[in-house]
Amino acid sequence: MTINRIPAFVLPVAVAGAVVVGHLAIGTETVGDGSAPASGGQKLLAMGVATGDRDRVTTKVKYLPLGRARLIVVSRHPARLHWGGRAVRWYIGLGDGGRLKAVARGRTREPAPGVTRTATTVELARAGRFRFEARFAGPGGSPYVGTGAAPAGYPRRAAIAAARSYLGGRDGYTSFAVIDSEGRMHGSHVHRTFVSASVVKAMLLVAYLREAAGAHRALDEEDRELLQPMIHYSDNEAASAVWERIGNPRLRALARRAGMTDFSIEGDWASAQISAADQARFFFGLRELVPARFRHLADHLLSHIAGYESWGVPAVARPRGWRVYFKGGWRGTWRGQLVHQIAWLRKPHERVAIAVMTDGDPSMEYGIDTIQGVARRLLGAGHGRSLS
Repeated sequence: MTINRIPAFVLPVAVAGAVVVGHLAIGTETVGDGSAPASGGQKLLAMGVATGDRDRVTTKVKYLPLGRARLIVVSRHPARLHWGGRAVRWYIGLGDGGRLKAVARGRTREPAPGVTRTATTVELARAGRFRFEARFAGPGGSPYVGTGAAPAGYPRRAAIAAARSYLGGRDGYTSFAVIDSEGRMHGSHVHRTFVSASVVKAMLLVAYLREAAGAHRALDEEDRELLQPMIHYSDNEAASAVWERIGNPRLRALARRAGMTDFSIEGDWASAQISAADQARFFFGLRELVPARFRHLADHLLSHIAGYESWGVPAVARPRGWRVYFKGGWRGTWRGQLVHQIAWLRKPHERVAIAVMTDGDPSMEYGIDTIQGVARRLLGAGHGRSLS
């Protein structure tokens, strides 16, 4: 749990024609005089000073996986004051300035006499400093105010910038997306669309497993004789048999469930249109999309692809200790050679998804080199959370 610590300061507050002094500290403890909640750092509305009531406020920020934070405000005050059940609106502002945006609603509760608590979980759109306010409905309410610094994920910003610069110097029509360990997406031309080639076979696999789970049936030998070659060495005949069984409507339904915004398919599976953003998002959420009873099978297939197809991201990531689940695709197009690869990388406490798409390459080897160059720049540095 992280508590923001900013030195206390003294602020004069006008109350009914008089001036009193409140001692304020953002993110540690705030003391205010009043019969309504005092603010937590930048503003204090004091009421009923003659009673000598005091309100001690603490604000805490607990950082959660995937770019989320739990914001907590606790007020300790005289037990005769009852502040539970009040409506609260939460606001977030990125950076030290800028506009506050409403992000959540809630209510206060009283876990014990003289204690009022309110909390919410929010998604932080980017790493770095942020401000928050909890505003209370009704007369006499004033906002609790706090600050935090959201951790940056892995890969680091410098590594992402290096990959972006490298890809910009390569020939062809290119794109890459990476979802970092905090669940935030970065990249270059992430919504640029490409013909899928064999990358879509990972979606065929998941859609097939979801269809089987929905029908409450186990996989038999015939099923496995389709899925294994389709993924292990990218067999096209097996992919066509799987596609004929599930059809385009199930692929579209899977895309919607995965949160894809650029996916489209008209005609057979090989004609699907995909983007790096969509495929990175799909692979990042892969385990949640695969029915629990089939996760071991999907994990095995996507992490045991034939060695001669294990170039690109796995060639870079495996020596660095990552377990890699991936699918590649390649074919000729009117631009030249197309080479794609999408991968989900996992360590015990981290996961990252990388999608690199290229078309118009002079050769397949050139496309593979491009993918490996992006991966080397993204994964070349150490890993772990940091503040930025």
